[in-house]
Amino acid sequence: MDTLSPNIVSNALNFHAMYNPDSEAIVYGQRRITWKRLGERVNRLANALIEAGVRKNDKVALMFHNCPEFIETNYAIQSAGAIPVPVNYRFTANEIKYQLANSDASFFFFESTFSEPVEKAAFDLPGIKLFICDRESGIKNSATYGKMVEGGAADIPQVPTVWEDVAVMIYTGGTTGFPKGVMLTYGGHADMFSNLFASIINRTTEVNLKPEQLKGVGNILTLPGTGMAAGLLQTRLAKKILASKKTYKAIQKAAHYLFTHPRAARIGYKSTVKFMTPSLPFFHDASYQVLMLALFTGNLCQVIIDDLHFNEEKVLKAVENERPKLMANVPTGWKRLVSSSDIDKYDKSSIIAAVTGAGVCTADLKRKIFEKFPGVILLDIMGQTEMTPITTFRIDTGPETLKNRSVGKSILDVRVVDENGNDLPRGETGELMYRSSWIMKGYYKDEKKTSDAMRGGWFLSGDLGYIDEDGEIRIVERKKECINTGGEKVFPLEVEEVLHKHPDIDDVCVIGVPDEEWGNILRAVVKPRPGKSPDPDSITEFCRGKLAGYKIPRSIILVDELPLSPVGKMLRSKIRELYGKP
Repeated sequence: MDTLSPNIVSNALNFHAMYNPDSEAIVYGQRRITWKRLGERVNRLANALIEAGVRKNDKVALMFHNCPEFIETNYAIQSAGAIPVPVNYRFTANEIKYQLANSDASFFFFESTFSEPVEKAAFDLPGIKLFICDRESGIKNSATYGKMVEGGAADIPQVPTVWEDVAVMIYTGGTTGFPKGVMLTYGGHADMFSNLFASIINRTTEVNLKPEQLKGVGNILTLPGTGMAAGLLQTRLAKKILASKKTYKAIQKAAHYLFTHPRAARIGYKSTVKFMTPSLPFFHDASYQVLMLALFTGNLCQVIIDDLHFNEEKVLKAVENERPKLMANVPTGWKRLVSSSDIDKYDKSSIIAAVTGAGVCTADLKRKIFEKFPGVILLDIMGQTEMTPITTFRIDTGPETLKNRSVGKSILDVRVVDENGNDLPRGETGELMYRSSWIMKGYYKDEKKTSDAMRGGWFLSGDLGYIDEDGEIRIVERKKECINTGGEKVFPLEVEEVLHKHPDIDDVCVIGVPDEEWGNILRAVVKPRPGKSPDPDSITEFCRGKLAGYKIPRSIILVDELPLSPVGKMLRSKIRELYGKP
């Protein structure tokens, strides 16, 4: 049987449940869920949603921390032909009301842990037909998650979907104005992953893999159809062949076929690849994409920490006990992990690839990752939600190859342009623009913002950077974060990189503060290391000789904590609001 359902998600999931039934799809604390069990529960929940009135292209919101219920609910919504709308579980009642109203969500799944803000918002959400909670809720029109799963039919859902359909609506962080609903398609995910895999194989020919790393690549590339490449990398001729554009196209085409045809993907079932994303919430596309990749391959097992917060000890215990091959973290997550006083007590040898993304990972932090996870291959991935989300990546095999602020080469078309849209020569800083087949379908109900973000098929990233002599992209700063002081432009990241090397500074954010004489002056908002209280004058003195005079902060503020986004990015707008007054 070639097709179990005309629904993309239901068809793939039930193929995995039928032909790879006993392999684990999810590990969550003591819970171990096989593909068969996952498929059965998703089918029942999807049919319960259809019975409750969910129809093709309806929006269904879900608000869970990283747990099996998020994955089950997401796949069930898609199996019912609807569009999942993940909600940040840290949201207040007002933020919940905005996203659910803006997205036109008609059903809302939520976790009882977050009942207080949801129940406050519920009275102002007349568009929600049914609230579904993992426990009994005080909301009038509500149901319990468990009863919905139990009450749904076991049949495989048959709601047709096509690759051009919207697979998910991810809301941007809303650092400027209100968050926007980014519509990402099934086909966009398949195109992005097939180009990513072809690029990884292509670029491993450019780095010198140690014998143990070469063996590790072979283990990772048990993902469908690519395992043969690792062994070939040992020969000069094979490297030349694999580096060619013709081979790239052939690999990309083969990967795309495997990702879009579940029967073909069965060749990857022989080896389960365990993957961890402990500091990346599923509602963010940096982590959500892994849900789609697992669906396409049928051999990824997500090892999830059973904790609402990032817990270094639980992460390290899971690494030792579950032996994942890949682990991805935001830079803040990696920093906390490598700084753990207990890290050397645990066996971390299973980790073949350490992945960082959703923020700039400095060369100093990467050196610490190599120190604490010896022998790993480090992948630095950059992307944006609007790009589904990956745009570039860099591979490092050891600290000797590191380049600061480099995020590698792109996997799509890229340009660097000035303020008038003119292309800039290599080495000059400008705004990065991207073009690919996996750009977002648009911002939901906002044609103007969609139009403003595009220029003739190219997406304006808002990132400032340049292409270096090796053809790699170097990130300078977000365009809107550039500070003008006395006619000079200062990029906060450059100043922060210097301040991060101060022995008493744990974290720092540099902002511009209005000044009558200079227009703006630089202020460093500093979080000291535990037990330290650096003198502001000593911090200023530390910068001398390392930065031009106009780049040295004229004001230093010490704080206990710096506000971060759910993926560990500095919330500069909030910091400016708190500490940006003259």
